[in-house]
Amino acid sequence: ALTTSDELNQVARARVRLAELADFRGDYPTAVSLYRQALEEGIQLSNLLVIGRARRGLGIVHRKQGNTDKAVSQLLQALAAFREAGEAREQARVLTSLGRTRHVRGEYQNALSNHKEALTILESLNDRWRIVQVLNDIGECHQSLYDIATARQYHEQALELADEYEAHLIKPEILRNLGVDLVEQGEFNWGMAYLQEALTAARELGNREQEAMSLYNLAHAHLRLGNMAEAGAVAADLQAVAEALDADRFRALGLFVQGELLYQQGKRQEAVAALNAATLAAQTAVERGVLWKLHATMSHVVTEESIASVHRMIAAEFIRQTAEPLQDARLKYGFVHAPPVMAMLQAAAIDPSKL
Repeated sequence: ALTTSDELNQVARARVRLAELADFRGDYPTAVSLYRQALEEGIQLSNLLVIGRARRGLGIVHRKQGNTDKAVSQLLQALAAFREAGEAREQARVLTSLGRTRHVRGEYQNALSNHKEALTILESLNDRWRIVQVLNDIGECHQSLYDIATARQYHEQALELADEYEAHLIKPEILRNLGVDLVEQGEFNWGMAYLQEALTAARELGNREQEAMSLYNLAHAHLRLGNMAEAGAVAADLQAVAEALDADRFRALGLFVQGELLYQQGKRQEAVAALNAATLAAQTAVERGVLWKLHATMSHVVTEESIASVHRMIAAEFIRQTAEPLQDARLKYGFVHAPPVMAMLQAAAIDPSKL
């Protein structure tokens, strides 16, 4: 379409589709370049659909690369364009992307609101594939808040519908999330099986983002089970994918896993170096839920008490920033009283009832 079409609107729409493919394959620089070209063309043509889709695409890539401020800015502009155009389906797609970005920022209340608004629109349109996606995303918000039973319900429903609707592109993410839910509930055999299935499906589809996330969750599951050799192999694969994607988000996750592995192997100095590097890469690039766990781990690994104390306070501050905006009392109580969160708050001498 780029070389044969004389119609500028068609060229711009085709450029957006090519950018979406580059994003899916993990080629973020190409995706950004194509989206920016499409945005310029859309502005010249006053084509709100192209403007909105290009801005939404830029927002998604910015989130994956770890720049959530830019992501939110682009997505809000995309939402405004689609509202002006009266495009309900496109509004729902942007709301889904906004929800995912706010999830990364640890703004779970806003994320849930965005996802539920998107779900209402998509249900009115009977957009089955995207309904499945939103159910998965709502479940992931609950998962991040340690509301695992609710998360599992959403993910099981999403998987059932994905199979019914043959929504194969979405399945790796749902399988991964269900695997995480099961591991959190202590059902390790089932959980590991789902995580492995998610990894295989992501690789078959060429979905590098879900490949990286599946490797991250698999490595953590192996570490919890004490499978050091398997954890090491998976961590090495994750590092390779992170470097191929050239995104701080995945680089930080890979270094985090590597640091935990080195610590469990008794290599404290190497662990500190890896975790320090993870912290530098993670500052604006990874979920707040990962950041507090990273600092909590650092507080155990470093030998100097003064430095450990700083990491405990940083972890506690991220926990506070997560808990205080939650309007749902049950969700807030469940998060604050989840064993890993309670342990960190107690170590930092913070009363959970004060949050």
